[in-house]
Amino acid sequence: MDSQIVAGRKVVLEYLSTLQGDATVYISETAHGKIIDIIIAEAHSKGIPVHRVQKSWFVLHCDTNHQGVALVINYRPNKDEKQFDLNTIAKSCGVIVACDEITDPHNIGSIIRTTEALGGSAVVLTRAHAPQITQTIIKASAGATAHIPIHQVPNLARFLDQAKQAGLWVIGTSHKSTVSLSSIATYKPAVLVIGSEGSGMRHLTQSQCDVIVRIPLKGKVSSLNASVACGIVLWELLKE
Repeated sequence: MDSQIVAGRKVVLEYLSTLQGDATVYISETAHGKIIDIIIAEAHSKGIPVHRVQKSWFVLHCDTNHQGVALVINYRPNKDEKQFDLNTIAKSCGVIVACDEITDPHNIGSIIRTTEALGGSAVVLTRAHAPQITQTIIKASAGATAHIPIHQVPNLARFLDQAKQAGLWVIGTSHKSTVSLSSIATYKPAVLVIGSEGSGMRHLTQSQCDVIVRIPLKGKVSSLNASVACGIVLWELLKE
């Protein structure tokens, strides 16, 4: 049976709140405090066993800052294509964030966290030139991966074409654009494309966009972190 490990106190608590299937919680013998008590109580309320283990267990099984807590999920339904329906998202006027070959796992985790926190419907990643969902990404998302579908596609341009056919706008960002950020509030449902920090959106991706907006910057720095840019545009799209 396949298993997935998520580590970190807040992350484990987020996953426990939505968990479906068999799992086991592992807590360091030296870990104590209010959040540890909450994790144990939440696990017990769902019939999930809790084991106290030595720190060496985490060295062997965790590749991120575990904070003395890990959750081993023996089975968890995958948020794949079957649960990712463009027509449903279109009908609900949802917003999807698509990462155009962003490779930094901390940036991806932050984008997932931002998208979930601001009310986005899903996050799309490319299968090539992007990492798989790892413990590092889960930790960087603060557990948001437990609450939002993550969809990996083999071809982003094809996915954007499918999204447009389903009735979604495709919105890109570029410092070269003259389109005001405040003008996009009515562009929903939508796919917001975030390009890589180094080169931005690829040319083929740009050609798929219905509109490309510029985030107005007043300082001397000419660009923003990808997750920060994502948050600013998402706020404009999803604000009431």
